Amino acid sequence: MTRREPVPEEGMPRWVKIFLAGGALLLALIVVAVLTGHGPGRHLGHGAVPAAVCGGHG
Repeated sequence: MTRREPVPEEGMPRWVKIFLAGGALLLALIVVAVLTGHGPGRHLGHGAVPAAVCGGHG
């Protein structure tokens, strides 16, 4: 009678996959928010944003 060697699991653990998927989703939401004008610069007010960013002339 021969003994079978235990087969190691292949690939990443499930918790790593879930963590990476959540991080990718969060990153995608941040990118969409910034591209649609809802990023952190929206809360600075017009006085705090340089004229070059707003499209004004120096």
